[in-house]
Amino acid sequence: MTDTESKIFSKVIDTNWEFKELQSAGKWAEACKKAAEYHAHVAELKELMGESEYDLFIEMGRKMFA
Repeated sequence: MTDTESKIFSKVIDTNWEFKELQSAGKWAEACKKAAEYHAHVAELKELMGESEYDLFIEMGRKMFA
């Protein structure tokens, strides 16, 4: 993973966490905005990595933390 991809992945992780926190707090409007931000970061990462590489990366992470 390149430095640029790593930075974007950090944004993906952070926005996902923020989304869950907002959702848990019942702040639905803010959570929707954060979800849109999350999806934008994921799309950017997929564009840089390629969708199949992104999918493989995510699957490997799931297996590692399962």
